[in-house]
Amino acid sequence: MKTKCVQVGFGITLLFNLLLFTVHVWAASYISFSSNRTGNWDIYIIDTKGENLRNLTNHPAYDSRVTWAPNGHAFAFESDRDGNHEIYIMKLNEPEPRRLTNHPGRDSAPDWSPDGNWIVFTSNRTGVLNHDIYKIDVNSENLRRLTNDEKYDLYPVWSPDDEQIAFFSNRDEGTGIYVMNADGKRPKRLANLGHAGTYPSWAPDGKQIAYSANLAGSGIYTVRVHGQNPRRVTPMNIWSRHPAWAPDGKQIAYDADIKNPWGNPNKDSNIYVVSVTGGTPRQITKHAAQDGYPAWVPSGFLDVSASPEKLITQWSRLKQSEIAPK
Repeated sequence: MKTKCVQVGFGITLLFNLLLFTVHVWAASYISFSSNRTGNWDIYIIDTKGENLRNLTNHPAYDSRVTWAPNGHAFAFESDRDGNHEIYIMKLNEPEPRRLTNHPGRDSAPDWSPDGNWIVFTSNRTGVLNHDIYKIDVNSENLRRLTNDEKYDLYPVWSPDDEQIAFFSNRDEGTGIYVMNADGKRPKRLANLGHAGTYPSWAPDGKQIAYSANLAGSGIYTVRVHGQNPRRVTPMNIWSRHPAWAPDGKQIAYDADIKNPWGNPNKDSNIYVVSVTGGTPRQITKHAAQDGYPAWVPSGFLDVSASPEKLITQWSRLKQSEIAPK
């Protein structure tokens, strides 16, 4: 009888802690990122306090460059788990991801449209030295090629209103950030930057774009969508890349190396968050491996990953296993 009481008491304590964890999760924002901390690249999430780390893919293949469905119930990512770099979609309530693309070329850098219907990505399927931008619907249908200029067109990202796509290109006037219509028409280079930029990320209000530029190390900058007033928001002489604008419009997540990563055999990048007005960044991950490609996790993620109903179900199963005869 005493043993049973101890077991039930332990279960009640566990349930209480799980509920506290749920409250904590609801109160915190989450960032997903890619990391090779276990020897291969997987996709993780962590809250903005640097706690509650969780591996979402846990697969021996290369899994990286995550982008989230607007409702937070699924994410797309790049993986070579079938022997070639393709785009996959993983729903949080399903055990295995679904391959979205299927081509001998390399499909990479996906970005999910705000309306939830399309994924844009980069591919060299027309030639190893020719990277173009494509979009495909989430059912693996209606593939459309958006650029065709025999140059490097990379890292496409949707504008918040679904009307435009920003991307990096080395066409025309040299390397830089371009913006085109969602159908691929009217590409235009952001003017008056005074430097080349890459890895664009739209502000939630659609009025600014964050990007990375190799000046005094590599820094994160913001600029108006018409190219005015570029402004650095990260410290000088730090190698900062892959900005991701927070949903509240007030912060930018990115990855950074303290030391120059070029030629460094011991690369050590971590995830940081900085205010869009600049200031002292806040370090989110602290690991000797490489953490990179951050993306903010939509709040709908909690609807399918850490709901009270699921915790109570887990508690019920635990209770049954604890008090069942052995």
